[in-house]
Amino acid sequence: MQIEKLKQWLSRHGIEATEDRQKADGSRVITFVTELPNFPHGGRKAWCSLPVDKGQSEISESEIQAILRHCWHSELEIPPPGDGD
Repeated sequence: MQIEKLKQWLSRHGIEATEDRQKADGSRVITFVTELPNFPHGGRKAWCSLPVDKGQSEISESEIQAILRHCWHSELEIPPPGDGD
């Protein structure tokens, strides 16, 4: 999935890109944050960083699945390529 489409799709599910930092070598680190469910302690947040290589425009399904697991959203189904999501 293209990086910008991924950020939009995750945002629709409550996972926001809070930082998109460009490094000196041309790579990027995108940090996502989401509020965890109300159990056991409501109001807590989870952060997840996604390293992006210089020139990389696509994020693999396995990387997206890792973000979803880390943010307690494994129930989401990743849209197929070209789905418009």
